[in-house]
Amino acid sequence: MLAAVRTSTRRSAAALALFAGCASVGAPRPFPPPDPELVAANEAAGDPHGGRFSFEEAVAGLEGEGPLTATLETDAGAIRCRLEPDTAPIAVANFIGLARGLRPFQENTGDAWTRAPFYDGLPWHRAVEGQFVQTGRRGDQENPGFRLQDEISPGAKFDRAGILALANNGAPKSSAAQFFITSAPLPHLNGHYTIFGTCDPEHVIRELERRVKANPDAPPRLLKVTIARG
Repeated sequence: MLAAVRTSTRRSAAALALFAGCASVGAPRPFPPPDPELVAANEAAGDPHGGRFSFEEAVAGLEGEGPLTATLETDAGAIRCRLEPDTAPIAVANFIGLARGLRPFQENTGDAWTRAPFYDGLPWHRAVEGQFVQTGRRGDQENPGFRLQDEISPGAKFDRAGILALANNGAPKSSAAQFFITSAPLPHLNGHYTIFGTCDPEHVIRELERRVKANPDAPPRLLKVTIARG
């Protein structure tokens, strides 16, 4: 994911120091080049950001330094996730912007675009036993008026429980707000979904999965998402 070019000892040392400083405050890697067709489709749908809500807007006003975290308060317990803007900066910026009520979205087809803490109160609406639990659907649309560019890194693997990834419908560039958290290693998903963080504890993830399967008509809920540094 990162390429290093040897120049001089002095320049290398300076670059390493700069990288370390950026990493300490959760700086993202640059966004990948835009997909013109996707940007145009998002703009035509009314998204003022064309599917590329900026990282700077997403984290504006956050205090402190260190890695970006998301605390997911659920009625089965709290889940703490470490976000990975160095792996998927578009996904992380979008998730933070929605969670903090900064990123505009469209709740239902034809609605005006609005801002609000997107995830608060949503049900965990889907689970596959022994694999994952999923949330992030709001209103009557699969996605909230926009779609995101895929950020599938060769180094990002479904190699443990607690992997945080964007859901999609199986087609490229179909993810947006829905996400899932794994409850086991799932190597067959490698290369198909944007991974943007890791979460713990595993027992809460498994309990959410169990409750969704046990009573799909009254699923557990994601009560609140809190974004912080450190």
